[in-house]
Amino acid sequence: HLLKKEENIILQVGKTFGHLYQSVFFKEIYAITEGPPPEVNLSNERSNGETVLKLINNKLVSSVHDISSGGLILALAEMSISSGYGLKIEKPSKLSNLNEHYFGEDQGRYLLEIESKNLQEATKILSENNIYNEKVATVQKDKFEILGELKINVDDLYKINNSWYNNY
Repeated sequence: HLLKKEENIILQVGKTFGHLYQSVFFKEIYAITEGPPPEVNLSNERSNGETVLKLINNKLVSSVHDISSGGLILALAEMSISSGYGLKIEKPSKLSNLNEHYFGEDQGRYLLEIESKNLQEATKILSENNIYNEKVATVQKDKFEILGELKINVDDLYKINNSWYNNY
């Protein structure tokens, strides 16, 4: 299961530039299917992946999830739904467009669940390898929450996720 323990920190590895062309968000919300796919930087992909593997091998992470189709918010929701734990998601300090931040499908990004006791060592390894990372959330009991925007019980999120097709 993803998400192992309350109070664990969720770090995002890899930068969000907010690429929305060819994304699920543009397709489903705006019916926009044109535009270029996100840029793939093989050097960054390799560096990010190898460093995440190093953190796993050093037993510094509790769980890992890639950020792909649907962007950051979908990856966080998948982690929450699969574990039954909630997340307290922080708004970005720098990026001004929340749609780009939450739904952008930039490549080479991961979510790492890290216990507080391992955070310093994990961020040191990320820094030594020049890997961009930022805290995006904290694991909590049973609420999926975007601070100031949304708060929903994880059980309700699970029901919504698993009933949409029948309702459709």
